[in-house]
Amino acid sequence: MASEGLRPRPDPDDRRIIDLLEGWKAIADHLGKTERTVQRWEKSKGLPVRRLRGDSPEELPRVYALKSELDAWWNRQTEFVDEPTTDPVMPISGPVETHPDGGVDKHTDRHQRFKRLIVLVTTFLLGALAAASLVHWFWPQVRDKLSPPKAKIVLVVKPFKNLSGDSSLDYIAAGFTEEMVSWLAQLLPDRMAVIRLTPAYAAFGPERLGRDFRADYILEGSERQFNDQIAIAVQLTQVSNQAVVWGKDSYNGDVKDLLRIQSEVASAIAAEVLKKLPQVTLPARQVNRDAYDAYLRGRYFWNKRTAESLARAIALFQQSIQVDPTYAPPYAGLADCYELLGSAPYTVLRPREAFPKAEEAARKALQLDDRLAEAHVSLGYSDLVYDWNFAEAEREFKKAIELRPDYPTAHQFYAYYLTVIGKLDEAIAERKKAVELEPLNPLLTSALGEAYYQAKQFDLAIEQNNKSLDLDPGYAIAWVNIGRAYEQKGMHSQAREAFQKILAGAPEDPAILALMGHDYAVSGDKANANKVIAKLARIATTKYVPSVYFALVYTGLNNKDDAFRWMERAYEERCEYLVYLGSEPLADPLRDDPRFAKLLQRLGLSK
Repeated sequence: MASEGLRPRPDPDDRRIIDLLEGWKAIADHLGKTERTVQRWEKSKGLPVRRLRGDSPEELPRVYALKSELDAWWNRQTEFVDEPTTDPVMPISGPVETHPDGGVDKHTDRHQRFKRLIVLVTTFLLGALAAASLVHWFWPQVRDKLSPPKAKIVLVVKPFKNLSGDSSLDYIAAGFTEEMVSWLAQLLPDRMAVIRLTPAYAAFGPERLGRDFRADYILEGSERQFNDQIAIAVQLTQVSNQAVVWGKDSYNGDVKDLLRIQSEVASAIAAEVLKKLPQVTLPARQVNRDAYDAYLRGRYFWNKRTAESLARAIALFQQSIQVDPTYAPPYAGLADCYELLGSAPYTVLRPREAFPKAEEAARKALQLDDRLAEAHVSLGYSDLVYDWNFAEAEREFKKAIELRPDYPTAHQFYAYYLTVIGKLDEAIAERKKAVELEPLNPLLTSALGEAYYQAKQFDLAIEQNNKSLDLDPGYAIAWVNIGRAYEQKGMHSQAREAFQKILAGAPEDPAILALMGHDYAVSGDKANANKVIAKLARIATTKYVPSVYFALVYTGLNNKDDAFRWMERAYEERCEYLVYLGSEPLADPLRDDPRFAKLLQRLGLSK
């Protein structure tokens, strides 16, 4: 240790050694939080963390803390402090001694009052102890009658493990986890909430999951594939006593029967968790093994949300359709991919190229299965941001929620509609519902943060997007939202630092360059803002750059004529982000210009 030359070697029996936590990881584990969270708490909330200097100036200080100090700090954060009363103190009645001259002896008076106060406090404590004893003995008998029943049973699902010995088959386990969550959420949405855990949370035991999510049951399992056969093992654990209440060593069958296996597992779990209710089964259909395999791999790459992974997902969804043209889910997958590729911040395809393909695929999915909630969401999004048919978008989103009330993406996209029409409080409420349904999803957590940003609650926006980064430190959209919020607070160095987190890995990302250019402009650095415009123009010679990005930088430069010139081009492109201008704080400098109201009117957003 670097400090041994500076301090005497501690006694091993010293209790302070037992009390010692060395390093951020040990501190975070003691508090049950991530290292990023405790580092933030040290700066913002005074978390008692100490540092020990090294032997040389080059050696970084060591971080440590004492458990006793951390526990005391935690108690101070959670205790309730009574407000001081303003009522006058009533005198304690009784005889008092007087001076020979007839006055009251102040010392004796205080002494008498103190004795009576002791009596009152003692009486109160004895009464409290008696009441506590009564509660201890009789509470178990009356608790169930007095306490309202828990609204829903909470089932958390750990990611299924791939035991095939081939990491290239990880997508099957990931896909099975996704499908199981979907099936379980549809079984009894009014009685059972289903939460998919991230791999990080999957490592925690029942006590932690019960505390963090109020979980009642934990589902975990594994899959093993060999040739065309698949074996699924599942186990259901009750959190309260950590007992395995149900399990099956193996569901065996051909891969083409995987949907039937999922239905069996979901129904068996529901029957065990909700024993008092009749067993519920969902209709299962056989699907071609190759078609289903390609679909699962497509969803695996779609969830990565990069331009490259979306292109791979499209190829896999098309492969699934080619094998089985009657299978609806891959059509919805295609629609989701095309819509993302035509939207900010991806914008790989021009909107006029991306959204007609997405709409066609979504309608085909609904033609094959009109109860597929994913396809209703896809169609609603195209109606919202491309066709500007807001009434139809609302109908599609509400239909998806009706079909699958526990489908978080439906609530997320319905919130987009509410944002577009200016109902920001309702949009926040819908995004909160999405996070409640899937609290470990960084996308949904960040989307709630964006809703706070659009409502100009910038501190909440930063806090919420930091929660998303706790789940995924590299989640780019969270950095976008944090950067925009910092800029609106006038904290330009922090804003650029957030944008630079993305540019470090993607130095020619047009969306982030435009945001950086806008920040340069509003902070007075017009030279660098104009350099960004020139760089965007150069990039536009080789690939599509949405016109709204140029308009953004010109808005920061307060060059309204050029800003509206590029807005007009964005309108001709049918840029999806135009519908959000009514609630975008970056557009505030344009609102008093008559051209802005006319643009909203042409979009169908004027009141």
